[in-house]
Amino acid sequence: MFRFWHLLYLALIMILAIPFSCHNESKGMDDFYRASLLDSLLNSAVENGEIPGAVAYISRNGTEVYHRAFGYRDLGDHASMQTDDIFRLASMTKGLTAVAVLQLYERGLLFLDDELSRYIPAFKNPRILEEIHEDSSFTARPAEREITIRQLLTHTSGIGYGFQDDRYNSLVIKYNVSEGFEDDDRGSMENILRLAELPLLCEPGERYIYSMSYDVLGVLVEVVSGMRFDRYIKQFILDPLEMNDSYFIVPEQEQHRIVRAYEPSPAGMIPTTYPDTAYPVLSHRRFFSGGADLCSTAEDFSKFVQMVLDRGVYKKTRILGARYIDMMLRKQTQLDDGGYVQGFAAWVTNDIGAAEGPMAKGSFGFGGFWDTYSWADPEGDFVALLLLQMYPGNEHRIQQKFQNITYGIIEDL
Repeated sequence: MFRFWHLLYLALIMILAIPFSCHNESKGMDDFYRASLLDSLLNSAVENGEIPGAVAYISRNGTEVYHRAFGYRDLGDHASMQTDDIFRLASMTKGLTAVAVLQLYERGLLFLDDELSRYIPAFKNPRILEEIHEDSSFTARPAEREITIRQLLTHTSGIGYGFQDDRYNSLVIKYNVSEGFEDDDRGSMENILRLAELPLLCEPGERYIYSMSYDVLGVLVEVVSGMRFDRYIKQFILDPLEMNDSYFIVPEQEQHRIVRAYEPSPAGMIPTTYPDTAYPVLSHRRFFSGGADLCSTAEDFSKFVQMVLDRGVYKKTRILGARYIDMMLRKQTQLDDGGYVQGFAAWVTNDIGAAEGPMAKGSFGFGGFWDTYSWADPEGDFVALLLLQMYPGNEHRIQQKFQNITYGIIEDL
């Protein structure tokens, strides 16, 4: 009798387990409530004229779980956004530049505390800005120390960006320095030598100033490797990562996939009035900004972020040693960073930041001028991107809303 009831009990357990197991094996993203929230967020943002379009991408444990396009690549001809459309990534380029410099460091070809002038002599004896006059001339005093490679990597070199500082911008314009997105035939070294003529905004290492430091690092890669910057990035980062839809100059046959940039106006979305948007299609270019010029798709750039999350490895191919990735994502200055540690090219969430928002400690991200953003969370083992193409960016906190909902999706998986 006992054997009968024992077998009956086991049979009931197996029967009850069958629908549960089938449900889990067949469950897709459409079954997740929070995935529908993400669809609603981005569809509504398009319908309400908050954004022209977007591509969203999420992967968990290296496997894609969400990849969808919303709205339009081009409002003018009502071309619908596709998941493989190409976006200007702007400062997300800096992450690849940091990896390139660390690759050269790993090979013993440079050292992070070397003075920059060792490789580009024009940066010897820097000066500190004291005053800019009405005619854009300036007075400056000698700096107490020289710029190091580490200071370039941490934006503590004293170099600036013109679009962030009107005073500094007058010098950028006077000396015809490109901040990226260039449409003339200047070379990378030519541009950086112009930058070397400008005074610094502070003593090297004194404070954080987001800057053209990564453009200088792009030229440093050229000097040390003997290769043009874009070619180095392709050979040592893009190709090993199988980032086959990532370009500094988009091939003619793929240019129809480039997303048009827009800005909000009282009349709705209009093409951005920012003038420099054509650089991805200009085949004559010789200057490739280490801080700004890469174009890519959401899926392609996710491979780079995943490689960083996996401490330098992609599909069993090592792009950079784990120790060097750890350096990239650790605090590199003595400055007070608040909730985020300042590493190389990425801000990394610390205990304070983890307490203030959804990102776990150790999460890191890369963002760009055209309202593109990606991040990875090691605790949840996921990578997420939301690519827009706007300047000025959206005013409706779409990226923040996307981030909050994404954490709910990850918890549902």
